[in-house]
Amino acid sequence: MNIKPNAQELTKVSNILGIDIVILNDNDSNNYIKSIINKFKPFKIIGHLSIGNDSLTIPLEKYEFLYSKLLNCEPAYIFFDQEGFDRNTVVVVKDAKLIGSLMENSYGMEYFISNEKLDYLIAVNWYVIEASGSAIEYLSKLSLG
Repeated sequence: MNIKPNAQELTKVSNILGIDIVILNDNDSNNYIKSIINKFKPFKIIGHLSIGNDSLTIPLEKYEFLYSKLLNCEPAYIFFDQEGFDRNTVVVVKDAKLIGSLMENSYGMEYFISNEKLDYLIAVNWYVIEASGSAIEYLSKLSLG
C-alpha cells in the first residue's frame, strides 16, 4: 500500500503523540467512502469540503482542535478530498476524542470524519466545521457565542 501525504503526516504525528491509528487498505477505504457519500450526499467532496444539507456550522478558528472532545470515545474514520493525492484513503483514529490533538500537531488539511456505524458526518475545511447526523447533537453543545 502506497501511503499518501495526509495519511503519512497523520501516521508520523500519531507515532510521536502515541495516538493509535490504522490506514485501511484501498478496497476497504473505497467501500467506506462510497457508503458515507451515498448516505449523506455531501455538497462538495473536492476543493473546500462541505456537507450542506441542513448541517450545523461552527467556526473553525475557535473550535478546530476542541470539537472532537465532544465525540464518543470510538474509532473515527477520516478521509480527504476525493480528487487529491489522498483520495480513496481512510485513516482510522481509535479514539475520536483525540482527533483535535492529532490535527493540532499536523500540517493543515481539509477532511471528513465519520464512524463505523455511519451515523454522522463532519467536514472540516479552511473556514468552518460542518456536522450532520448524530454529530449535530454532539457539536451543538459548544457555546457558539
